[in-house]
Amino acid sequence: MLTLDTLNTMLAVSEEGMVEEMILALLASPQLVIFFEKFPRLKNAVTADLPRWREALRSRLKDARVPPELTEEVMCYQQSQLLSTPQFIVQLPQILALLHRLHSPYAAQAKQLTESNSTFTPALHTLFLQRWRLSLVVQATTLNQQLLEEEREQLLSDVQERMTLSGQLEPTLAENDNAAGRLWDMSAGQLKRGDYQLIVKYGEFLAAQPELMQLAEQLGRSREAKSVPKKYRKKTRRWKPGTEKRRADGNLSYTGTRTRYGAGAG
Repeated sequence: MLTLDTLNTMLAVSEEGMVEEMILALLASPQLVIFFEKFPRLKNAVTADLPRWREALRSRLKDARVPPELTEEVMCYQQSQLLSTPQFIVQLPQILALLHRLHSPYAAQAKQLTESNSTFTPALHTLFLQRWRLSLVVQATTLNQQLLEEEREQLLSDVQERMTLSGQLEPTLAENDNAAGRLWDMSAGQLKRGDYQLIVKYGEFLAAQPELMQLAEQLGRSREAKSVPKKYRKKTRRWKPGTEKRRADGNLSYTGTRTRYGAGAG
């Protein structure tokens, strides 16, 4: 079966413009406008998701299947393009019958073109094909827009759900833009409703207990310090068996290296 991506290529229909229009319409929706005004820190985080949204929409259009009726009409149109005018005249009754059977939007216009002209000239042949192609472009564009509208509704539903979660946690966790970005990423599905309700509860409790809040922050920094990147490791001497050397004062010294960790290389 014909894919929508192939149909767009055949008819030179550009889906990029339609995807961008849909994204802009989504960002301009009242739900998002109000959300951005209430939680400005999360606006950049949501905007950072736009490339992923675009890719998801392109993938949806690429994988979508064209309805059988439209596929059959497109195949007939392609075959008709290969015919000379005399050959086309011979096939014209079958073409008109097919358009009627498929309930093509072009069926009535095609019939009117043939009945209003007693002689089917090469110029009329060209006009017939041009208008047929235009009808197919309109049908393909409509199909793209219908699929994008379905995706917009689904995407808006997902975004609204994430906005609800992010909005409830924002006062607790989004102390800066980076934290707001992580919070928006978490809302993609890693947290369940009970999880964020518990976080909100703990956040409200800590906000009322400054000493405990300070302790929690210290514990958080301590935990992060346990994982030290390689660039912050210091090189020191490490003992290896058989590498002892006796110094002038009679004590032993050791060669080799040993690794310890610190906050800097100084």
